[in-house]
Amino acid sequence: MKNDTFVPQLMSAEEATAWLDSKGFSYTLCDVPIPIMTGRVNCGAPLSIDDEMIEGYYYLPKSAVGLHPQVELCAQGESMIDADIHDGDMLRLELGAWPHDGDIVVAEIDGEYTAKVYFTDEEGRHWLCPMNKRFQPILLTESMNVRISGVVRTIVKQVVRRSYGECQSIVKRMQEQRQQQGDVMQRLAKAVADGAHLFWASSSWAVAYGVARDCCGYEGSVSDFERKALAMDLPKTFEYCCSVGKVQRTISNHPYMRLHVDKWKENGASIREIVLMEFLRKNI
Repeated sequence: MKNDTFVPQLMSAEEATAWLDSKGFSYTLCDVPIPIMTGRVNCGAPLSIDDEMIEGYYYLPKSAVGLHPQVELCAQGESMIDADIHDGDMLRLELGAWPHDGDIVVAEIDGEYTAKVYFTDEEGRHWLCPMNKRFQPILLTESMNVRISGVVRTIVKQVVRRSYGECQSIVKRMQEQRQQQGDVMQRLAKAVADGAHLFWASSSWAVAYGVARDCCGYEGSVSDFERKALAMDLPKTFEYCCSVGKVQRTISNHPYMRLHVDKWKENGASIREIVLMEFLRKNI
C-alpha cells in the first residue's frame, strides 16, 4: 500500500507454478503453441487457400495435443451444418493423423481444400461426404491429386456479440412479463376475497396457482407465487392464507395438478377443487 493505492505485482510463470504447488492445486500447463491460420477451409465446394498464413497462436497442454501437431482453420460454407459446423467456426486439425471412417477431415483435392467426412464403402471406394442433403459426396478417384491434411478433433464455436436491440427486447419482454404477472396477482387477490367462502384450507392455494398458470399466463415459479400470495392484502376475516411450501407440497401430493386445469376433473380432482377452480377462472 502506498498513498492508499494498491499496486499489484504480476507473478512470473515460475512463481505462479511454485505457488500452485505450495497450495496443492492440480493444474496443467498450456505450453504447446497451436497456430491459427488466416485461410478459410471450405465446407462447400473446394476452395484454394494459397494465401494461407499464420495469424497467431494459442496454447494447449501436451496431454490435449497428442502425437501430431495441430492447427486451427476457419470454416466457411454450409455443407457440414448437420455436423454442427457453421460458417466462422474454428476447426482444430490434427495434422498427419490417419483418418478412420466417420472422421471429419480436411482434404486437399487438386490443390484446393475442403472439410468433409471420410468414408470407405463396401467396394473399397473412398468418399468425402458432406453433412447436408443439398450437397453431393465426392468420390475420390485415381485421376485426382488427393491428400488428407489431417483429422478435425475439435470444433470451436465462435461467440458472437449480441446486438443492442436484441438485448433491449429481452429486457423489455421480461418487464412486460413482470407487469403481466403483477396484474394477474392483483386480479387474483380480488377473486380470492370474493370467493373466500370456497377456500377450505391453505392447500386450496394450489388451485389458485393452477388457474394463474394455465389460464392467465403466469410464468413465475411456485415459490414466487407463494411469496406474492402471502403479500396479498386480503380481508382480515379471510381464514386460509397461503403458507410457504404449502402449494408445492400440495402439487407434489396431487399429480393431476401438474396437468392443465382442463384435465383435473378427469384425473381425480375433488368437487370442491373443481368448484374453486371454475370460480377463479371466471373471475380473474
